[in-house]
Amino acid sequence: MAKTDIAIACRCGEFSAVLKDASPKTGSHVQCYCKDCQAGAHALGVGDTLLPRGGTDIFQTTPSGVEITKGADHLAAMRLSPRGLIRWYASCCDTPVFNTLGSTKLSFVGLFVNTMQGDAVQKAVGKVVAVNSAESAEPGPPIKNYGFNKAGFNVLARHFAAVLRGDAKKGPFFDAEGAPVVTPRVLSKEERKAATS
Repeated sequence: MAKTDIAIACRCGEFSAVLKDASPKTGSHVQCYCKDCQAGAHALGVGDTLLPRGGTDIFQTTPSGVEITKGADHLAAMRLSPRGLIRWYASCCDTPVFNTLGSTKLSFVGLFVNTMQGDAVQKAVGKVVAVNSAESAEPGPPIKNYGFNKAGFNVLARHFAAVLRGDAKKGPFFDAEGAPVVTPRVLSKEERKAATS
């Protein structure tokens, strides 16, 4: 499978990045319907970026392949709770763009597929290999959970490969000391409740 560089852009175009060497072998295409992913979008006022029925379309890969090419000053971050995922977004238009863990201990980033640009995106991200938290989907025909363990194994396998390559801690999200390059805003309990109601 050929690897492809994929352009990433926010909705207003003031922030952009590139994912290098994207292919189904370098990442996993997953969809998540969990309440936290839904709350993340609603907290930013961009529920329309979710899939029908409240899903989030994500390509999980390693941060070393991500390079910000424009508007780095627009990169902002939010957490639903003090220890939750860091949800990176473009502050110019509040477009969710990336998810990471809170540190570089695990080489992981989830990219929002709807921010990827060009005809090569679907081929680069491949078929959906896992669906998570389908029970939290908005009402409609049943959605089946599958592939969660496989997706988790793939995250660990990519992490250890990144360690062997020496680029596990590389990427645009954390500084040399392992701190986020932008201090995430942590939602208050009231803000989180409002985003999940």
